[in-house]
Amino acid sequence: YKLVPLDDKMRKLSQVRKLWDDILDLRSVIDVFTDEPIDKGKYDVDHFIPWSFVMNDELWNLMPMDSFLNSAKNNRLPDWNDFFIRFARNQYIMYDMVHQKEGIRKLYEACYRDNLHSIWANQELYRKGNSATEFYGILEKNMRPVYDSARRQGYDVWDRKAV
Repeated sequence: YKLVPLDDKMRKLSQVRKLWDDILDLRSVIDVFTDEPIDKGKYDVDHFIPWSFVMNDELWNLMPMDSFLNSAKNNRLPDWNDFFIRFARNQYIMYDMVHQKEGIRKLYEACYRDNLHSIWANQELYRKGNSATEFYGILEKNMRPVYDSARRQGYDVWDRKAV
């Protein structure tokens, strides 16, 4: 067991943040938890399934979200039924822009070192040509077992309404 210094953790998310910053420059993205547009200056890059469970910073598990709510969510899981499809929509926005905009594509490629190691994500999820429905299905097929495992290991579901 080794504590990861905060600057190391930030470094591993810095390319993902640049990617989302440029996406936010081009279009509005709705926060998964607030249903409000994400403010470029007031968001964190957070893990849908907590980092303490997955122990990685894979792009498929990362999302921009309100900084205050990120602190409130802490080490808990979002309710799958309430929030997965919203999360998947934002992931698809990113995917779609990676394949449409060369500048976004270059920022995505800059994520290879720290955030794109999952074979399934590289071969299935991020391949060109997925429809939104296909993309959501691939994401759910691969994320749901990880989510369910975290629940079995005792990770609590975050009560968004209690914030």
